[in-house]
Amino acid sequence: MYVCSDNPNRQGEFSAHLGAARDQIDAVVAITRALSGRLALADVLGGALGVVAKVVGSEGSSILLIDPETGGMRFYVAAGPGAEAAKRVPLPPGAGICGHVVRTGRSLIVNDAQSDPRLYRRVDESTSITTRNILCVPVRSQERLWGVLELINKSGTEGFEQHDLRLVEVLGGQMALALENAHLHNKIVRNERMAAIGQTVSGLAHCVKNILNGIRSGSSVVERSMQDGDLDQVRQGWQAVRRNNDMLGNLVLDMLSLARDSKPHPFPTDVNDLADQVCRLMADRAAERGITVSCTPSADLPEAMVDTTHVYRCLLNLVTNAIDACEADGRVSVRVHRGRGRSRFTLRVSDDGGGIAPEHQSKLFTEFFTTKGGRGTGLGLPVTRKLIMEMGGKIKFHSIPGHGTRFVIALPTEIAAERVEESPK
Repeated sequence: MYVCSDNPNRQGEFSAHLGAARDQIDAVVAITRALSGRLALADVLGGALGVVAKVVGSEGSSILLIDPETGGMRFYVAAGPGAEAAKRVPLPPGAGICGHVVRTGRSLIVNDAQSDPRLYRRVDESTSITTRNILCVPVRSQERLWGVLELINKSGTEGFEQHDLRLVEVLGGQMALALENAHLHNKIVRNERMAAIGQTVSGLAHCVKNILNGIRSGSSVVERSMQDGDLDQVRQGWQAVRRNNDMLGNLVLDMLSLARDSKPHPFPTDVNDLADQVCRLMADRAAERGITVSCTPSADLPEAMVDTTHVYRCLLNLVTNAIDACEADGRVSVRVHRGRGRSRFTLRVSDDGGGIAPEHQSKLFTEFFTTKGGRGTGLGLPVTRKLIMEMGGKIKFHSIPGHGTRFVIALPTEIAAERVEESPK
């Protein structure tokens, strides 16, 4: 019921209460918005503490969290005089007025703290702050009791009042919800990380198993052939061993490339010559299967400032895949191209093989995905894309089943200085 009074004193008192209520409502809204943000939890809670202390009028504020292993508490966030010193003081289980609130689960106001035997005086000694009065509420969610929200030393009055307590209890509930959400998020992240580790280990084990089987098979051929004195068979067995040793070395390099960021080291590079080197290197291997490899240079591409090793490795991966995709009498072509006046150039690797099945195309850049069986590790394309992106480039492909595949790498002719100084995170 609204009561109107002609008494100026009562009107002033009413206006003061109304202003205080508005401040409290504004505080609840501000803290609710802050706690629903995406900032670091300690920053969010610290900002919320500042709002609480301002509205209630306390000199210091803090959140103490329960240590699940010891049952004691520590200052997780603190604001006001002596805050940093307080963070270095752990509270034993049940210690202090805060420990009493944890045991009972009930909020508490103590306006003559120095006369209360429950006061944990070590905090005052460490901070050189005298606790005159204290307001303490439990920070509890539906799942657990996280700790307590504490305010000390109300400014300009004899102490904290019940309306202060009710406001802080509401805000303590909001902070508990923020802690609960952060805990659930961290739990999900840990579970996802463990799943990723498990998937990686499984993929690695499969790759290493295939490579070791190849080494064992080649070694067995070498041993039998040496006993029989058949040098031709010894050479064939040794080729199998060497090929699988190379696969194992490449597997290690690929895993290192995926696991860490690498800074590109640009160097003046003749991209036409680099592409020709790769094609000549793979020509003999391709010829054994009746496959031809050709290279078309760019007539107007000067030296490019790129990471020579990265570009060579990426191009080698794509040409190797193209050869593996072809049947006898197949063709693989590499083309270097640069449009006039453009600051980028492209490397196109095309084959006339069987193409990539539609159901496989979305998985091409997924670690350990391969359609080569024991002949592939499933890391070549993921590593290629990572190296290209680190150089500020892009890679895309176009494939029609039965009509072949074309991969296109687009790179800047000069890697930006800032990209060299700091690789992408």
